[in-house]
Amino acid sequence: MNYKILIIEDEKRIRDSIIEFLEIYGYKVVGAENGEVGIRVAFEEKPDLIFCDMMMPVLDGMGVLKAINSSTLAGTPFIFLTALAQTDESNTAMSLGADGYIFKPFKSKELLEVIKKWLQ
Repeated sequence: MNYKILIIEDEKRIRDSIIEFLEIYGYKVVGAENGEVGIRVAFEEKPDLIFCDMMMPVLDGMGVLKAINSSTLAGTPFIFLTALAQTDESNTAMSLGADGYIFKPFKSKELLEVIKKWLQ
């Protein structure tokens, strides 16, 4: 299992925790602190799965999703990490091509279930 996962999350503590957790399970994980950096890292690293915060400075998650889906990375599973439990935001995300979302705070088991669904 050499899957590569990109975590785009502006809260360093959350980003680092997810990275550390997933590395324990043998995944190669890269992180980015905002959407603009996330897009650049995505093109450099070509991840197998992207987890992306919805609300971030510089470029939000919807902007990241639009950039990814209009590029050679289209089709890469894209899952939002969000504190927004609003159905309008979730519906918009799904209509723009997101493959799913996980609401914060989430359990580690939820991350693993999503990874299993999309990568195995």
